[in-house]
Amino acid sequence: MQQIHDLRRIDLNLLVVLDALLSERHVSRAAQRLAMSQPAVSHALGRLRELFGDPLLVRVKSRMQLTSLALELAPKLQASLDQVRGVIGGPTFEPVRSRRHFRLGMSDYGAWVVLPALLRQQQALAPGVSFGIVQEPRLETARQVAEGQLDCALGVFPLLPEGVRARRLFEERFVCVCRRSLFDRPDGLSLDRYLAARHVRVSLQDNPAEEVDSALEKRGLRRQVALTLPHFTVAPALLAGTDLVLTIAERILERLRLPEELAVCEPPLAIPRFDYVQIWRGDAEREAAGAWLREQIQAAARKI
Repeated sequence: MQQIHDLRRIDLNLLVVLDALLSERHVSRAAQRLAMSQPAVSHALGRLRELFGDPLLVRVKSRMQLTSLALELAPKLQASLDQVRGVIGGPTFEPVRSRRHFRLGMSDYGAWVVLPALLRQQQALAPGVSFGIVQEPRLETARQVAEGQLDCALGVFPLLPEGVRARRLFEERFVCVCRRSLFDRPDGLSLDRYLAARHVRVSLQDNPAEEVDSALEKRGLRRQVALTLPHFTVAPALLAGTDLVLTIAERILERLRLPEELAVCEPPLAIPRFDYVQIWRGDAEREAAGAWLREQIQAAARKI
C-alpha cells in the first residue's frame, strides 16, 4: 500500500468518490450520485486502488462486491466525512442530547427489515430522539419528502420529484411462496402453473405492482390476482390452507416462521432485482440532524 499518511500528497476528493463507490457498489450509480461522468469515476477508482493497494470493489458474477479492506474502510470513511461536513456545514447535531422528532415514510417492509436495527442504534446513540412512521403509496411518499412533510423515506422509487435525492441501501429480489403441493417440478413452479394459479399481490394501492406485473406484461402475460393488500408482513400467513401464490421481496421472510405446508422457490420468470433506497430533499442535505439520520439508516441497512 502506498504511504498515505501525508495528506498534502493526496487528493482528498478521492475519498468522497470512494464513499459513493462503497455505498453504491456500482460505478454508474456512484457517478450519478456525484454528478460526475462514469469515466471520471472509473479513473478515480483506479487511483484509489493504487492508493490503497487493494482492488476495493471486485466483480463476482454480475455484481460488484466490496473487498475485506473496503468493508473495513466504509464505516470509518463515512464517520470521517460526517465530521468534515459538520465543520463546514454550520450548527452541529448532538444526538445524545437531542429531542428531535423525525418523520419517516416507509411501508411495513421497511419497518420489518430496517427499523429494528435503526431503533437499536437510536437507543444507544440518541435516546431522546423519536420517530413517526408514515405509510403512503410511492408517489405520495415522494411528494411528502419533496414538500418537507417527511424528513426522509425508504422504499422503491423509480420516479422522483425534482430536488429529491436518493441513496441505495441494498439490493433486493423476489421469491415465490405457496403450498409445497402446488409445485409441479422439483424446484418449484413452472410458468404454466404460476399463471394458472391465483395470486396474493402486495401493493399500497389497488393497481398492478410495478416490478412483478411489469415483468409479466413485457412477455404479454398477466397473473390472476385474488387479493391485493398493503401489508408485506401479513401476506405470507394468508397462504396457509389455500392454493394462492405470493411473489414477494425475499428479506421479508427472514424472520417469519412459515407454516410447514408452505415453501419458498424462485419465480418461474426473470423478475429484475431492484434497489431499496432512502430519499430526502436535496436542499436539506447540509442540515446536521438530517445527515445524522441518513447515516444511521445506512448503518442499519449494512447490518441486514
